[in-house]
Amino acid sequence: MRKLHPLSRLCVKALHTCRSLFRREDGTSSVELALLLPIMISFYFGAVEVSNALIADRKLNKTGSAVADLVSQSIIIDDDLMADIFQASSAIMDPYQPAPLTVVVASIVADAQNNTTVAWSDALHGSPLAVGSTYVLPAGLTTPGSSVIVAEATYTYTSPVGEYLTGGLTFSTQYFLRPRRTSAVTRVQ
Repeated sequence: MRKLHPLSRLCVKALHTCRSLFRREDGTSSVELALLLPIMISFYFGAVEVSNALIADRKLNKTGSAVADLVSQSIIIDDDLMADIFQASSAIMDPYQPAPLTVVVASIVADAQNNTTVAWSDALHGSPLAVGSTYVLPAGLTTPGSSVIVAEATYTYTSPVGEYLTGGLTFSTQYFLRPRRTSAVTRVQ
């Protein structure tokens, strides 16, 4: 039998040790967990943030619809009623902050030639439309002498994570309803 040189024995022993390390599987699941856990946590928080953003968008749609509906049911709107409608719109957005919510509501009237202009407008956290300005409505929405209530709502959703990454998502919606109890809703101070 042939004797190996001590250096050769060391190399053979190192080779056997390396082979046994690559064959061992008892720590494989720990390594896989360490690699996949950050990705899984990112997916989880991403799903939560996307869900919250979608809920904010749905609440915004409900807000725009409710404002247009409440105004279109009225015959005369005064400052107190408009304040109540805007307060209701903020309540619909709860638990989200009402500060990024902007609501603009207006009565758009059509003249004898079916040219549409703003009869009156009010806004929450924004600027109302200029009275007498032209407002372009979708085709077929008015007839000469009719009116339409327009509600436009905008909301900027900022998540705790998105505040640092994207800065927020802006959602907007627009609703058109005809007055229900009169040909045109009147606005008084």
